[in-house]
Amino acid sequence: MFEILKEFGIYGIAVAGLLEATILPIPMETISIPLYLSSRDKVAYLLVVLLIFSTLGSIIGYLFWRKISGPIKSRYLKAEMFIKIKKMYEKNALLALLTSAFTPIPFEGYILVAGILEIEFKTFLLGVIFSRILRHFPQGILIYFYGEKVTKDVGPYSIIIIISIVLIILIKSLIGKKIKKGNI
Repeated sequence: MFEILKEFGIYGIAVAGLLEATILPIPMETISIPLYLSSRDKVAYLLVVLLIFSTLGSIIGYLFWRKISGPIKSRYLKAEMFIKIKKMYEKNALLALLTSAFTPIPFEGYILVAGILEIEFKTFLLGVIFSRILRHFPQGILIYFYGEKVTKDVGPYSIIIIISIVLIILIKSLIGKKIKKGNI
């Protein structure tokens, strides 16, 4: 797949970005990182195109799942249960979308849930934009400055880095809640 996208360059990354949030069954990094490495002088441009098209694909996925969610909700969820789940998710929708940048759960799953639960569009859009920035920009920036060396040096430690970042976010969130409640 990479060879096809590499051949199409900027159009390839645009298509991959669009499909990332809808139907792309493989991690975006398998496409974006080799493309960044082969076009280090265009990494910034590729990142912006990826962000735009990934966001656009997310919006399409969100609207699709929101549109068809009626039968799904009515078949599998009672109205009270749906409202309860929606309130719980909406309370943490932005955080859930942000953490999608660091989890192995496919991004499409987050889009599906946000659409079905009809998460407020503004919150959804902010979460998508920032999660894609958090996911893709550090990779592009590191490759721009360090090239292939970074894939060899950081690669083995990437899971530790991701887990550390997620833990920091969760701990900060828990501490923030305790401060708001006056427990700290």
